[in-house]
Amino acid sequence: MISWLMIAQAIALGVIGAVVTVVGLTRRPFNDWVLGAAAVTLLTLVVQAVASFFAPFAGAGPTGDLLEYWVYLISALLIPPAAVLWALVDKQGEWQTLVVGIGILACAVMAYRMHQIWFVQVA
Repeated sequence: MISWLMIAQAIALGVIGAVVTVVGLTRRPFNDWVLGAAAVTLLTLVVQAVASFFAPFAGAGPTGDLLEYWVYLISALLIPPAAVLWALVDKQGEWQTLVVGIGILACAVMAYRMHQIWFVQVA
């Protein structure tokens, strides 16, 4: 994995998630911009999954538990589609955008934790 890429991903998802959350707190309806934010989140996580799959073959494995890392990554990959599905199902609710924003923030926290598992832990 690439350390600066994972940190940049966590920061970018944190900013995107904060903006979408603030928009959700103003009770603005779910729209294409929010869907795009969720799509960008999912795209960054897919890129991380592909890089994480090939990194150990190149000799750059994690310092922490590989199983823990993959559980975090797979869980994070499930959050954006689940949040968007929830928002699309809840047509009459006022909180669709907020749900997606909190989901993106959760992905940001998980990306930071994945960075810790991959780079920071001492065996």
